[in-house]
Amino acid sequence: MLTARTLIEAQVYESVMTAADDSLPSVPPLGPKSGVNVDEGETAWTFHSTVGDIEIPYVSEDASRKLGLPFGLGVSTLLDAAQWAVLAATFGRRALNADLAYTGQPGQDRYLVELNWEYAAYAVREALKFLPDDAEKVPDSAIWSEFGRQALVDSPELVHRGKLVDDLEYYEGTLSDFRALYGPSVD
Repeated sequence: MLTARTLIEAQVYESVMTAADDSLPSVPPLGPKSGVNVDEGETAWTFHSTVGDIEIPYVSEDASRKLGLPFGLGVSTLLDAAQWAVLAATFGRRALNADLAYTGQPGQDRYLVELNWEYAAYAVREALKFLPDDAEKVPDSAIWSEFGRQALVDSPELVHRGKLVDDLEYYEGTLSDFRALYGPSVD
């Protein structure tokens, strides 16, 4: 059985796999919902996704929540470095579109702007976890999916240190600028 570090990582994995496989449903997958497609076990949840069952250990989810890491601690075993880099760009595009549409007027959804900038930065950090300290690019062994290999063919610099660091600085900086312009979030 596949293992995710968090419920969010399991849901992101399902979305990536659904988008990358034409044989799977074209409707957005149902996220994890207790009693619907998530069973509680002794030490973990089992998420019954459209791409198969995924186990999420309670201890991993708990530690990740406490540390504010939506995708989890350690290195992903579900998504490879190139998939994370592509996800970062996807979240970045969503954030930019929402950011450009946001004017600060009452009733507008500021949360989506901030969440997508945050997730873009987190996804880059996930790709960076595959990068050895002394390397300029992610090793080939860190790209195991067909989707990731094709993304690398399409964009050879995708998982190079310089690009990932630049992307991270852009996403974090743009989020910071957005918050400076509109003030702190009101919960």
